[in-house]
Amino acid sequence: MTTSVLLIVALVLTICAVAFQIIGVAPPYWVSIDTVSLKMHYGLWTTCTEVQTGTTCEDSDADEDWKKAVRAMSILGLLVLSVAVFMTVLKLFVMKDKKPVLFAGIGTSFAGGIFILIAVAVFAAKQNDELANVDFTYHFAFAFSIIAMITAFAAGGVMLFSMTKE
Repeated sequence: MTTSVLLIVALVLTICAVAFQIIGVAPPYWVSIDTVSLKMHYGLWTTCTEVQTGTTCEDSDADEDWKKAVRAMSILGLLVLSVAVFMTVLKLFVMKDKKPVLFAGIGTSFAGGIFILIAVAVFAAKQNDELANVDFTYHFAFAFSIIAMITAFAAGGVMLFSMTKE
């Protein structure tokens, strides 16, 4: 494979990672609790409660430091992955012979994955502690953040591999 093909693969992976992280951060579906009288699901920003009379959704307060940290790491991961997309486009189409741009793309891709990893790990650890006696499941938005993290690492790996081919 040529370097440009590998960088196109990395670009597609990075764009997918950004899309997956947007899907992961936005909706209130990180955790779902389903009991006989109550259904509840929540994410980073909103908590929705469903009872027999209907569903209500409220903004979640980030009153605890770990919640603020999870929000911050998730958003930082999204922003840094957006920079990785920009750097990959820059390397592919504008500064084709500049290695520092590729280094920046690799670094931002891995950094975005690490930020998301921190967010997911802290959230999962705290949920397991706080909901130890409650039957809950992780929902699709949580899974999409994990997929975004894996995709970001894969994109960084492909960029790293393309660097060895230059």
